[in-house]
Amino acid sequence: MRRAAAIALPLAIAALALPGPQVRAAQERSTHELLRDGAIALEEGRFASAAARFQEAVSIDPLLAEAHLGAGVAALGEEERRATLRSLARAVEIAPAMQEARYALGIARFVFDSPRDAEQDLGAAARADRFFLEARYALGVTAALRDDLPAALASLQEAIRIAPRHAPSHYQLGAVLGRSGDLPGAVQELSRGLEADPRLLDVPPTERILFAYRQTEGGNPRPGTIALPLPVLRPIIHWEEKRGRDQQGGESIAGWYLYYEMALQLEDAGRPATAITLLQRALELKDRSESLAIVAERLIDYSPHFHLAKSYHRLGNYRDAYLHLGVARNEGNASPEAMLALGVLIKKDRLRPRILLQPLPARTTESAVRIRGVVIADEAAQRVEISGRDATLRSASREEVAEFLTDSGQPLPESTAGSVLFEVARFLLGDGPNRIVIRPFFRDSARDGDILEVRIVRLPAGDGPAEPQAMSGGKAEAAGARPR
Repeated sequence: MRRAAAIALPLAIAALALPGPQVRAAQERSTHELLRDGAIALEEGRFASAAARFQEAVSIDPLLAEAHLGAGVAALGEEERRATLRSLARAVEIAPAMQEARYALGIARFVFDSPRDAEQDLGAAARADRFFLEARYALGVTAALRDDLPAALASLQEAIRIAPRHAPSHYQLGAVLGRSGDLPGAVQELSRGLEADPRLLDVPPTERILFAYRQTEGGNPRPGTIALPLPVLRPIIHWEEKRGRDQQGGESIAGWYLYYEMALQLEDAGRPATAITLLQRALELKDRSESLAIVAERLIDYSPHFHLAKSYHRLGNYRDAYLHLGVARNEGNASPEAMLALGVLIKKDRLRPRILLQPLPARTTESAVRIRGVVIADEAAQRVEISGRDATLRSASREEVAEFLTDSGQPLPESTAGSVLFEVARFLLGDGPNRIVIRPFFRDSARDGDILEVRIVRLPAGDGPAEPQAMSGGKAEAAGARPR
Protein backbone atom coordinates (compact mmCIF):
# COMPACT_ATOMS: atom_id res chain seq x y z
CA MET A 1 0.00 0.00 0.00
CA ARG A 2 2.81 2.33 0.92
CA ARG A 3 4.63 1.34 -2.27
CA ALA A 4 1.54 2.09 -4.38
CA ALA A 5 1.18 5.47 -2.69
CA ALA A 6 4.86 6.18 -3.27
CA ILE A 7 4.43 5.45 -7.00
CA ALA A 8 1.16 7.35 -7.28
CA LEU A 9 2.56 10.55 -5.77
CA PRO A 10 5.21 11.23 -8.48
CA LEU A 11 2.69 10.30 -11.16
CA ALA A 12 0.23 12.80 -9.76
CA ILE A 13 2.90 15.49 -9.67
CA ALA A 14 3.85 14.67 -13.27
CA ALA A 15 0.21 14.85 -14.31
CA LEU A 16 -0.07 18.30 -12.77
CA ALA A 17 3.11 19.42 -14.58
CA LEU A 18 1.86 18.34 -18.02
CA PRO A 19 -0.71 20.68 -19.60
CA GLY A 20 -4.04 19.07 -20.20
CA PRO A 21 -6.16 19.59 -23.33
CA GLN A 22 -7.89 22.64 -21.89
CA VAL A 23 -4.59 24.23 -20.83
CA ARG A 24 -3.05 23.55 -24.24
CA ALA A 25 -6.09 25.05 -25.96
CA ALA A 26 -5.84 28.15 -23.78
CA GLN A 27 -2.14 28.47 -24.62
CA GLU A 28 -2.86 28.13 -28.33
CA ARG A 29 -5.52 30.82 -28.13
CA SER A 30 -3.17 33.03 -26.21
CA THR A 31 -0.24 32.64 -28.60
CA HIS A 32 -2.55 33.08 -31.58
CA GLU A 33 -3.81 36.38 -30.16
CA LEU A 34 -0.26 37.51 -29.39
CA LEU A 35 0.88 36.70 -32.93
CA ARG A 36 -2.10 38.60 -34.33
CA ASP A 37 -1.46 41.64 -32.13
CA GLY A 38 2.24 41.55 -32.96
CA ALA A 39 1.49 41.42 -36.68
CA ILE A 40 -0.79 44.45 -36.39
CA ALA A 41 1.91 46.35 -34.49
CA LEU A 42 4.48 45.43 -37.17
CA GLU A 43 2.14 46.61 -39.89
CA GLU A 44 1.74 49.94 -38.12
CA GLY A 45 5.46 50.35 -37.51
CA ARG A 46 5.24 49.95 -33.71
CA PHE A 47 8.26 47.67 -33.49
CA ALA A 48 8.82 47.81 -29.72
CA SER A 49 5.20 46.87 -29.06
CA ALA A 50 5.43 44.07 -31.64
CA ALA A 51 8.61 42.71 -30.05
CA ALA A 52 6.90 42.59 -26.64
CA ARG A 53 3.96 40.60 -28.05
CA PHE A 54 6.19 38.09 -29.84
CA GLN A 55 8.50 37.65 -26.84
CA GLU A 56 5.46 36.95 -24.68
CA ALA A 57 4.41 34.27 -27.16
CA VAL A 58 7.92 32.78 -26.99
CA SER A 59 7.71 32.63 -23.21
CA ILE A 60 4.47 30.64 -23.51
CA ASP A 61 5.76 28.33 -26.27
CA PRO A 62 9.56 28.42 -26.74
CA LEU A 63 9.25 26.17 -29.82
CA LEU A 64 6.80 28.43 -31.67
CA ALA A 65 8.82 29.36 -34.76
CA GLU A 66 6.38 32.07 -35.85
CA ALA A 67 6.93 33.91 -32.57
CA HIS A 68 10.71 33.84 -33.05
CA LEU A 69 10.24 35.04 -36.63
CA GLY A 70 8.05 37.94 -35.50
CA ALA A 71 10.50 38.87 -32.74
CA GLY A 72 13.34 38.93 -35.27
CA VAL A 73 11.43 41.08 -37.73
CA ALA A 74 10.45 43.50 -34.95
CA ALA A 75 14.08 43.72 -33.81
CA LEU A 76 15.11 44.43 -37.41
CA GLY A 77 12.67 47.32 -37.43
CA GLU A 78 14.40 48.62 -34.31
CA GLU A 79 17.80 48.04 -36.00
CA GLU A 80 18.96 45.77 -33.19
CA ARG A 81 21.48 43.53 -34.91
CA ARG A 82 22.11 40.94 -32.21
CA ALA A 83 18.45 40.41 -31.26
CA THR A 84 17.45 40.24 -34.93
CA LEU A 85 19.97 37.58 -35.94
CA ARG A 86 19.45 35.54 -32.76
CA SER A 87 15.65 35.36 -33.12
CA LEU A 88 15.66 34.66 -36.86
CA ALA A 89 18.36 31.99 -36.58
CA ARG A 90 16.31 30.32 -33.84
CA ALA A 91 13.22 30.38 -36.07
CA VAL A 92 15.19 28.67 -38.86
CA GLU A 93 16.55 26.10 -36.39
CA ILE A 94 13.08 25.23 -35.08
CA ALA A 95 11.38 25.16 -38.50
CA PRO A 96 13.91 24.63 -41.35
CA ALA A 97 11.04 24.30 -43.85
CA MET A 98 9.61 27.72 -42.99
CA GLN A 99 11.13 29.70 -45.85
CA GLU A 100 9.84 33.03 -44.54
CA ALA A 101 12.29 32.73 -41.64
CA ARG A 102 15.21 31.90 -43.95
CA TYR A 103 14.26 34.81 -46.19
CA ALA A 104 13.98 37.27 -43.28
CA LEU A 105 17.39 36.12 -42.03
CA GLY A 106 18.84 36.83 -45.48
CA ILE A 107 17.34 40.34 -45.52
CA ALA A 108 18.70 41.00 -42.03
CA ARG A 109 22.19 39.92 -43.05
CA PHE A 110 21.98 42.17 -46.10
CA VAL A 111 20.93 45.14 -43.96
CA PHE A 112 23.71 44.44 -41.47
CA ASP A 113 26.36 44.35 -44.26
CA SER A 114 26.82 40.63 -44.83
CA PRO A 115 25.76 40.40 -48.50
CA ARG A 116 27.41 37.05 -49.21
CA ASP A 117 25.65 35.35 -46.29
CA ALA A 118 22.46 37.15 -47.30
CA GLU A 119 22.53 35.66 -50.80
CA GLN A 120 22.95 32.15 -49.40
CA ASP A 121 19.81 32.47 -47.26
CA LEU A 122 17.80 34.25 -49.95
CA GLY A 123 18.86 31.68 -52.55
CA ALA A 124 17.88 28.81 -50.26
CA ALA A 125 14.44 30.33 -49.71
CA ALA A 126 13.94 30.92 -53.44
CA ARG A 127 15.02 27.39 -54.38
CA ALA A 128 12.80 25.80 -51.76
CA ASP A 129 9.76 27.83 -52.86
CA ARG A 130 9.87 28.75 -56.53
CA PHE A 131 6.93 31.12 -56.07
CA PHE A 132 8.64 33.15 -53.33
CA LEU A 133 8.42 36.49 -55.14
CA GLU A 134 10.17 38.63 -52.52
CA ALA A 135 13.12 36.23 -52.30
CA ARG A 136 13.65 36.32 -56.10
CA TYR A 137 13.42 40.10 -56.09
CA ALA A 138 15.85 40.44 -53.16
CA LEU A 139 18.34 38.18 -54.95
CA GLY A 140 18.18 40.57 -57.90
CA VAL A 141 18.93 43.56 -55.65
CA THR A 142 21.87 41.87 -53.93
CA ALA A 143 23.33 40.66 -57.23
CA ALA A 144 23.05 44.15 -58.69
CA LEU A 145 24.83 45.70 -55.73
CA ARG A 146 27.81 43.36 -56.16
CA ASP A 147 27.80 44.18 -59.87
CA ASP A 148 26.75 40.73 -61.13
CA LEU A 149 24.39 42.10 -63.76
CA PRO A 150 23.53 38.78 -65.51
CA ALA A 151 22.49 37.23 -62.17
CA ALA A 152 20.51 40.36 -61.27
CA LEU A 153 18.68 40.31 -64.61
CA ALA A 154 17.85 36.62 -64.27
CA SER A 155 16.48 36.97 -60.73
CA LEU A 156 14.41 40.07 -61.50
CA GLN A 157 12.97 38.61 -64.69
CA GLU A 158 11.99 35.49 -62.75
CA ALA A 159 10.28 37.67 -60.14
CA ILE A 160 8.34 39.43 -62.90
CA ARG A 161 7.37 36.06 -64.36
CA ILE A 162 5.89 35.13 -60.97
CA ALA A 163 4.06 38.47 -60.62
CA PRO A 164 4.03 40.51 -63.88
CA ARG A 165 2.98 43.73 -62.10
CA HIS A 166 5.44 43.58 -59.21
CA ALA A 167 6.48 47.23 -59.15
CA PRO A 168 9.81 46.94 -57.26
CA SER A 169 11.06 44.23 -59.64
CA HIS A 170 10.30 46.37 -62.70
CA TYR A 171 11.89 49.40 -61.10
CA GLN A 172 15.05 47.54 -60.05
CA LEU A 173 15.24 45.88 -63.47
CA GLY A 174 15.22 49.34 -65.02
CA ALA A 175 18.21 50.31 -62.88
CA VAL A 176 20.07 47.14 -63.89
CA LEU A 177 19.35 47.71 -67.58
CA GLY A 178 20.65 51.25 -67.20
CA ARG A 179 23.81 49.87 -65.65
CA SER A 180 24.09 47.55 -68.65
CA GLY A 181 23.84 50.49 -71.06
CA ASP A 182 20.29 49.80 -72.29
CA LEU A 183 18.74 53.27 -71.98
CA PRO A 184 15.39 52.54 -73.71
CA GLY A 185 14.93 49.34 -71.72
CA ALA A 186 15.86 51.09 -68.48
CA VAL A 187 13.34 53.90 -68.97
CA GLN A 188 10.64 51.44 -70.00
CA GLU A 189 11.05 49.25 -66.91
CA LEU A 190 11.31 52.21 -64.54
CA SER A 191 8.08 53.55 -66.03
CA ARG A 192 6.38 50.18 -65.61
CA GLY A 193 7.38 50.12 -61.96
CA LEU A 194 5.88 53.54 -61.29
CA GLU A 195 2.78 52.71 -63.31
CA ALA A 196 2.21 49.54 -61.26
CA ASP A 197 2.70 51.39 -57.95
CA PRO A 198 2.66 55.21 -58.03
CA ARG A 199 3.64 55.24 -54.33
CA LEU A 200 6.92 53.49 -55.04
CA LEU A 201 8.99 56.63 -54.42
CA ASP A 202 7.11 57.91 -51.40
CA VAL A 203 9.60 56.33 -49.00
CA PRO A 204 12.73 58.32 -48.05
CA PRO A 205 15.89 56.85 -49.64
CA THR A 206 17.46 56.45 -46.18
CA GLU A 207 14.94 53.70 -45.36
CA ARG A 208 16.48 50.57 -46.85
CA ILE A 209 13.57 48.25 -46.08
CA LEU A 210 9.79 48.25 -45.89
CA PHE A 211 7.56 45.83 -44.01
CA ALA A 212 4.74 44.15 -45.91
CA TYR A 213 2.85 40.88 -46.08
CA ARG A 214 4.12 38.31 -48.54
CA GLN A 215 2.48 38.96 -51.89
CA THR A 216 1.74 37.28 -55.20
CA GLU A 217 0.12 38.62 -58.34
CA GLY A 218 -3.25 40.04 -57.32
CA GLY A 219 -1.94 41.36 -54.01
CA ASN A 220 -3.08 38.46 -51.78
CA PRO A 221 -0.88 36.47 -49.39
CA ARG A 222 -0.18 32.96 -50.58
CA PRO A 223 -2.33 30.30 -48.89
CA GLY A 224 -0.45 28.57 -46.10
CA THR A 225 2.21 31.25 -45.72
CA ILE A 226 3.02 32.96 -42.43
CA ALA A 227 0.62 35.86 -41.89
CA LEU A 228 3.28 38.25 -40.58
CA PRO A 229 4.70 41.34 -42.30
CA LEU A 230 8.15 40.59 -43.70
CA PRO A 231 11.04 42.94 -44.50
CA VAL A 232 11.29 43.92 -48.17
CA LEU A 233 14.26 45.71 -49.75
CA ARG A 234 13.69 49.01 -51.50
CA PRO A 235 14.74 49.17 -55.16
CA ILE A 236 17.92 51.14 -55.81
CA ILE A 237 18.61 53.09 -59.00
CA HIS A 238 22.09 54.30 -58.13
CA TRP A 239 24.97 52.51 -56.47
CA GLU A 240 28.70 53.11 -56.36
CA GLU A 241 30.22 53.23 -59.84
CA LYS A 242 32.88 50.50 -60.06
CA ARG A 243 33.71 50.99 -63.71
CA GLY A 244 32.46 52.86 -66.73
CA ARG A 245 31.55 49.79 -68.78
CA ASP A 246 29.72 46.63 -67.84
CA GLN A 247 30.86 43.04 -68.32
CA GLN A 248 29.47 42.94 -71.85
CA GLY A 249 31.07 46.21 -72.93
CA GLY A 250 28.01 48.48 -72.84
CA GLU A 251 28.39 52.00 -71.47
CA SER A 252 26.51 52.25 -68.18
CA ILE A 253 23.84 54.94 -67.79
CA ALA A 254 24.56 57.32 -64.92
CA GLY A 255 22.13 57.12 -62.02
CA TRP A 256 21.51 60.88 -62.09
CA TYR A 257 20.16 60.66 -65.62
CA LEU A 258 17.74 57.85 -64.78
CA TYR A 259 16.37 59.94 -61.91
CA TYR A 260 16.12 62.96 -64.19
CA GLU A 261 14.40 61.07 -67.01
CA MET A 262 11.82 59.61 -64.63
CA ALA A 263 11.23 63.04 -63.08
CA LEU A 264 10.34 64.50 -66.47
CA GLN A 265 7.87 61.69 -67.10
CA LEU A 266 6.27 62.22 -63.70
CA GLU A 267 6.07 65.96 -64.33
CA ASP A 268 4.22 65.31 -67.59
CA ALA A 269 1.93 62.85 -65.78
CA GLY A 270 0.87 65.53 -63.27
CA ARG A 271 2.78 64.16 -60.27
CA PRO A 272 4.93 67.16 -59.27
CA ALA A 273 5.68 66.02 -55.71
CA THR A 274 7.28 62.76 -56.83
CA ALA A 275 9.05 64.56 -59.69
CA ILE A 276 10.63 66.88 -57.10
CA THR A 277 11.90 63.88 -55.14
CA LEU A 278 13.63 62.45 -58.20
CA LEU A 279 15.04 65.79 -59.34
CA GLN A 280 16.56 66.30 -55.92
CA ARG A 281 18.14 62.84 -56.06
CA ALA A 282 19.56 63.66 -59.49
CA LEU A 283 21.08 66.85 -58.08
CA GLU A 284 22.68 64.89 -55.24
CA LEU A 285 24.60 62.90 -57.86
CA LYS A 286 25.17 65.69 -60.37
CA ASP A 287 24.70 69.17 -59.00
CA ARG A 288 25.66 71.16 -62.10
CA SER A 289 23.22 71.65 -64.95
CA GLU A 290 24.28 71.21 -68.56
CA SER A 291 22.51 72.44 -71.63
CA LEU A 292 24.12 69.63 -73.66
CA ALA A 293 25.11 66.57 -71.62
CA ILE A 294 26.06 63.32 -73.37
CA VAL A 295 24.23 60.20 -72.19
CA ALA A 296 24.42 56.90 -74.09
CA GLU A 297 25.78 58.75 -77.13
CA ARG A 298 22.84 61.16 -77.02
CA LEU A 299 22.79 64.88 -76.35
CA ILE A 300 20.34 65.72 -73.58
CA ASP A 301 19.27 68.95 -71.93
CA TYR A 302 19.90 68.64 -68.18
CA SER A 303 18.07 71.51 -66.48
CA PRO A 304 16.87 70.19 -63.09
CA HIS A 305 16.39 73.60 -61.47
CA PHE A 306 14.03 74.75 -64.23
CA HIS A 307 11.91 71.62 -63.79
CA LEU A 308 12.02 71.99 -60.00
CA ALA A 309 10.64 75.50 -60.47
CA LYS A 310 7.82 74.12 -62.65
CA SER A 311 6.95 71.37 -60.16
CA TYR A 312 7.01 73.66 -57.12
CA HIS A 313 4.79 76.10 -59.03
CA ARG A 314 2.25 73.36 -59.67
CA LEU A 315 2.25 72.54 -55.96
CA GLY A 316 1.62 76.18 -55.05
CA ASN A 317 5.02 76.54 -53.36
CA TYR A 318 5.94 79.84 -55.02
CA ARG A 319 8.90 80.62 -52.77
CA ASP A 320 10.83 77.50 -53.82
CA ALA A 321 9.63 77.94 -57.40
CA TYR A 322 11.23 81.41 -57.50
CA LEU A 323 14.39 80.08 -55.85
CA HIS A 324 14.98 77.34 -58.43
CA LEU A 325 13.96 79.57 -61.32
CA GLY A 326 16.65 82.02 -60.19
CA VAL A 327 19.26 79.25 -60.20
CA ALA A 328 18.12 78.16 -63.66
CA ARG A 329 18.49 81.75 -64.92
CA ASN A 330 22.02 81.98 -63.51
CA GLU A 331 23.00 78.71 -65.15
CA GLY A 332 21.39 79.78 -68.43
CA ASN A 333 20.77 76.25 -69.64
CA ALA A 334 17.02 76.59 -70.24
CA SER A 335 15.21 78.57 -72.90
CA PRO A 336 15.01 82.29 -71.94
CA GLU A 337 11.49 82.42 -73.34
CA ALA A 338 10.40 79.42 -71.24
CA MET A 339 11.94 80.89 -68.08
CA LEU A 340 10.29 84.26 -68.71
CA ALA A 341 6.89 82.63 -69.22
CA LEU A 342 7.27 80.51 -66.07
CA GLY A 343 8.29 83.58 -64.06
CA VAL A 344 5.16 85.41 -65.17
CA LEU A 345 2.96 82.44 -64.23
CA ILE A 346 4.56 82.12 -60.79
CA LYS A 347 4.11 85.81 -60.07
CA LYS A 348 0.52 85.80 -61.29
CA ASP A 349 -0.49 82.73 -59.29
CA ARG A 350 1.36 83.90 -56.18
CA LEU A 351 -0.72 87.08 -56.17
CA ARG A 352 -3.97 85.39 -57.12
CA PRO A 353 -6.18 84.45 -54.15
CA ARG A 354 -7.62 81.01 -53.54
CA ILE A 355 -11.29 80.87 -52.54
CA LEU A 356 -12.40 77.72 -50.73
CA LEU A 357 -15.88 76.84 -49.43
CA GLN A 358 -17.29 74.35 -47.00
CA PRO A 359 -19.56 71.78 -48.70
CA LEU A 360 -22.90 73.11 -49.93
CA PRO A 361 -25.88 71.13 -51.21
CA ALA A 362 -26.46 71.00 -54.94
CA ARG A 363 -30.22 70.89 -54.21
CA THR A 364 -32.16 71.61 -51.06
CA THR A 365 -35.67 72.20 -49.79
CA GLU A 366 -34.45 74.70 -47.19
CA SER A 367 -35.18 78.38 -47.63
CA ALA A 368 -31.66 79.43 -46.59
CA VAL A 369 -28.14 78.03 -46.38
CA ARG A 370 -25.03 78.92 -44.43
CA ILE A 371 -22.10 79.98 -46.63
CA ARG A 372 -18.68 79.79 -45.03
CA GLY A 373 -15.26 79.81 -46.63
CA VAL A 374 -11.73 81.15 -46.65
CA VAL A 375 -9.76 83.44 -48.95
CA ILE A 376 -6.06 82.51 -48.98
CA ALA A 377 -3.76 85.30 -50.15
CA ASP A 378 -0.56 87.05 -49.10
CA GLU A 379 -2.66 90.20 -48.54
CA ALA A 380 -5.83 90.04 -46.45
CA ALA A 381 -9.10 90.66 -48.29
CA GLN A 382 -10.78 93.88 -47.17
CA ARG A 383 -14.25 92.71 -48.08
CA VAL A 384 -15.93 89.54 -49.39
CA GLU A 385 -19.16 90.02 -51.27
CA ILE A 386 -21.62 87.12 -51.69
CA SER A 387 -24.10 87.99 -54.42
CA GLY A 388 -24.07 91.64 -53.39
CA ARG A 389 -24.17 90.96 -49.65
CA ASP A 390 -21.13 91.61 -47.46
CA ALA A 391 -19.93 88.59 -45.49
CA THR A 392 -18.66 88.70 -41.92
CA LEU A 393 -14.84 88.51 -41.90
CA ARG A 394 -12.18 87.49 -39.43
CA SER A 395 -8.57 86.32 -39.67
CA ALA A 396 -8.16 82.58 -40.30
CA SER A 397 -5.76 80.55 -38.16
CA ARG A 398 -3.27 78.20 -39.78
CA GLU A 399 -5.26 75.23 -38.47
CA GLU A 400 -8.48 76.53 -40.04
CA VAL A 401 -6.76 77.06 -43.39
CA ALA A 402 -5.29 73.55 -43.17
CA GLU A 403 -8.79 72.14 -42.61
CA PHE A 404 -10.09 73.69 -45.83
CA LEU A 405 -7.01 72.58 -47.78
CA THR A 406 -7.27 69.02 -46.48
CA ASP A 407 -10.64 68.70 -48.16
CA SER A 408 -9.33 70.19 -51.41
CA GLY A 409 -6.04 68.25 -51.51
CA GLN A 410 -3.97 71.43 -51.95
CA PRO A 411 -0.70 72.22 -50.13
CA LEU A 412 -0.65 74.49 -47.11
CA PRO A 413 1.14 77.80 -47.90
CA GLU A 414 4.20 78.68 -45.86
CA SER A 415 2.42 81.73 -44.46
CA THR A 416 -1.31 82.08 -43.78
CA ALA A 417 -1.06 85.60 -42.35
CA GLY A 418 -3.25 87.06 -45.10
CA SER A 419 -5.95 84.38 -44.95
CA VAL A 420 -9.48 85.49 -44.08
CA LEU A 421 -12.54 83.50 -43.04
CA PHE A 422 -15.85 84.78 -44.40
CA GLU A 423 -19.39 83.77 -43.51
CA VAL A 424 -23.03 84.55 -44.19
CA ALA A 425 -24.98 82.67 -41.55
CA ARG A 426 -28.29 82.71 -43.45
CA PHE A 427 -28.27 83.24 -47.19
CA LEU A 428 -31.85 83.29 -48.50
CA LEU A 429 -32.65 81.14 -51.54
CA GLY A 430 -35.27 81.72 -54.17
CA ASP A 431 -37.32 78.98 -55.79
CA GLY A 432 -35.50 76.96 -58.44
CA PRO A 433 -31.86 77.61 -59.47
CA ASN A 434 -29.87 80.13 -57.42
CA ARG A 435 -26.63 81.63 -58.74
CA ILE A 436 -24.34 82.64 -55.86
CA VAL A 437 -21.21 84.65 -56.62
CA ILE A 438 -18.37 85.01 -54.10
CA ARG A 439 -16.06 87.95 -54.83
CA PRO A 440 -13.14 89.14 -52.61
CA PHE A 441 -11.91 92.75 -52.70
CA PHE A 442 -8.42 93.95 -51.73
CA ARG A 443 -6.73 97.20 -50.82
CA ASP A 444 -4.94 97.04 -54.18
CA SER A 445 -7.84 97.09 -56.64
CA ALA A 446 -5.59 95.58 -59.32
CA ARG A 447 -5.94 92.28 -57.45
CA ASP A 448 -9.74 92.29 -57.59
CA GLY A 449 -11.55 90.29 -60.22
CA ASP A 450 -11.40 86.64 -59.10
CA ILE A 451 -14.80 85.17 -58.30
CA LEU A 452 -16.27 81.81 -57.38
CA GLU A 453 -19.72 80.92 -58.69
CA VAL A 454 -21.97 78.36 -57.01
CA ARG A 455 -25.37 77.07 -58.16
CA ILE A 456 -27.92 75.68 -55.68
CA VAL A 457 -31.40 74.53 -56.70
CA ARG A 458 -34.18 75.07 -54.16
CA LEU A 459 -36.74 72.27 -54.49
CA PRO A 460 -40.42 72.40 -53.48
CA ALA A 461 -41.14 71.19 -49.96
CA GLY A 462 -41.35 67.40 -49.81
CA ASP A 463 -38.69 66.70 -52.45
CA GLY A 464 -35.61 65.03 -50.96
CA PRO A 465 -32.35 67.01 -51.19
CA ALA A 466 -29.45 65.60 -53.17
CA GLU A 467 -26.07 64.71 -51.76
CA PRO A 468 -24.02 67.79 -50.85
CA GLN A 469 -21.45 68.95 -53.35
CA ALA A 470 -17.93 69.61 -52.11
CA MET A 471 -17.27 73.29 -52.62
CA SER A 472 -13.57 73.55 -52.07
CA GLY A 473 -10.95 74.19 -54.70
CA GLY A 474 -7.90 76.23 -55.54
CA LYS A 475 -7.02 79.47 -57.25
CA ALA A 476 -10.64 80.57 -57.09
CA GLU A 477 -11.86 77.19 -58.29
CA ALA A 478 -14.31 74.73 -56.75
CA ALA A 479 -15.95 71.46 -57.66
CA GLY A 480 -19.32 72.34 -59.08
CA ALA A 481 -18.40 76.02 -59.25
CA ARG A 482 -17.23 78.25 -62.07
CA PRO A 483 -14.23 80.55 -61.59
CA ARG A 484 -14.10 83.84 -63.42
